Amino acid sequence: MKTKKLFLLTAAALLLSACGNLESGISNVNTGEKTSAGSITTGRVDSSAYQALMKDGRYQTSAARRLTADQINSGYNQENFENGLLRLSHNTFSADDYFFQEGQKLDEETIRSWLERYSDENKDGLNPQDKKQPIIFQGLLEQDFIKEDGKTLGGISLGFAFNTVDYSSEKPQEITRDEIMAQARKTINAVLTRVRKISGLEKVPIVVGIFEQAAKENINGGTYIYTAVSKDGGTTIDRFDKVNEEYLTLPVLSSAKNTATQDGMNTKFTSFRDAIQGFFPELSGVTGKVYYVDDQVQTLTVYIDSKYYSKTEITSFTQFVGKQVESVFEGIPGTVEVQINSIEGPQAFVARKAGEKEVISYVFN
Repeated sequence: MKTKKLFLLTAAALLLSACGNLESGISNVNTGEKTSAGSITTGRVDSSAYQALMKDGRYQTSAARRLTADQINSGYNQENFENGLLRLSHNTFSADDYFFQEGQKLDEETIRSWLERYSDENKDGLNPQDKKQPIIFQGLLEQDFIKEDGKTLGGISLGFAFNTVDYSSEKPQEITRDEIMAQARKTINAVLTRVRKISGLEKVPIVVGIFEQAAKENINGGTYIYTAVSKDGGTTIDRFDKVNEEYLTLPVLSSAKNTATQDGMNTKFTSFRDAIQGFFPELSGVTGKVYYVDDQVQTLTVYIDSKYYSKTEITSFTQFVGKQVESVFEGIPGTVEVQINSIEGPQAFVARKAGEKEVISYVFN
């Protein structure tokens, strides 16, 4: 009896001790990093990513945060619109020298008025007054970049989204590249003239990106086609630099020819798909999406719909997928990600970062 009582007391002491360890573990939460002027940032684990500034210890959302989701016609377009502008910004605002902040200068009401048609009631509208003409200017996104002191605005980026298809009338209207660029030149110069009158934006560099929004049923989403930088308080841009980026779905249809068929990516993907389906046949589907910049792979994302439910099946499958990533995609320069999902949610994740050989994997509980 004494032995049993001693055991229970010891167990209770260990439990209390464990709780104490959990309590002490909570105190190790990272509360961010400080700039030279005392501002708090998120810090970063990826050296190529921006650190974001926080205000009063919290992440500061955009002054027009809901508008992009409202105006852009699909999640694919929205993702490409936001991520693409951030990528273009790196060329002017290095992640080593600037902090990121979501747009604070242009609020939702202002942007919305600019996106409407010009009228007697809204003379700020930048779309054609004639309702027979399509809506071409569809979205405006602002991103801010703060200097190393954490306080001084170093510049901003503005993404301009233009429709390739206008859905505002009964019958969708297709819009040509020439029509987009004619509208883009007028719109961008008008916006720059207005933006330069805003306090703090009179002289800072402004990166401009022209985004061609794809039709809403296009699962690849749109791309940036041109970019430019307005410096020294400029209100007009005469020359744009071409952006060579492309999103493609894998596998490519047998009759189609594109960058993925020319550089062998489609063949590699097909080999990967056939290998995993050959050894693990109960798969609903294997598809992919590849992102190119200047004809070089930046990211390859593979989506696998699985019918495996036991932990041992999923673990074995994940390990096999990892080995295939290691061998089949060995020569791919960009990041490779594999998402394994069931109808109930994510099951596992496999990845290899750009420039690295190590493949990491994680199986969700």
